[in-house]
Amino acid sequence: MLKGAAVGIVISLVAWLIPLVHVISGSIGSFVGGYMGAKALEEPDAFKAMGIGILMGTVIAATAAVIIGAVILIFDLDSFWILAAPAAGAWTAGLGVMGALLGSRSVNNAANF
Repeated sequence: MLKGAAVGIVISLVAWLIPLVHVISGSIGSFVGGYMGAKALEEPDAFKAMGIGILMGTVIAATAAVIIGAVILIFDLDSFWILAAPAAGAWTAGLGVMGALLGSRSVNNAANF
């Protein structure tokens, strides 16, 4: 499951960090990351798919909290911005779970495509 989550996190971050296509790829990058992460597993199932998405969201939220916290301290910004970290985590976890569920079903050919 860690391998699938690592693949999903890398794909999500790449989709968010490319400046020119961020508007399109950033919003669905977590879904694609979860999908590819589930396909990287040897025997995917629904519980592993949910674990991939939740792990992706947790790592993104924790990383975002550290980065946003450092920016708040350095630039003396309002602490309101720390709320963006759990929002990013929830977004990543939600789309990551959906993508991983579809990816695990497509590996088992249960999605009929």
